[in-house]
Amino acid sequence: MDIVESLRADAGHNEMNEQAAHEIERLRLENEILRSAMQCANVAMAGAPIWHTQHRIVSEVLVSLQKALAEAEQAEAEYVETHPLRAA
Repeated sequence: MDIVESLRADAGHNEMNEQAAHEIERLRLENEILRSAMQCANVAMAGAPIWHTQHRIVSEVLVSLQKALAEAEQAEAEYVETHPLRAA
């Protein structure tokens, strides 16, 4: 017999037993919620290395693009300086 059932089945100190049974049920529900949250966190953390790697790769691509754009702007500025008629 479960402790909650035992507490509710005992005729003596009925209100105290009912309160204790209610508290145990509340704690069990709370524990189940916490267990579910921990499982979700474990799943999320298992995927973290993948996201970290993807973030690093995307960051490297963006840095390369920024450098390429800066070089292109510099090359365009140099071209305009050396070929003023063609730039217009």
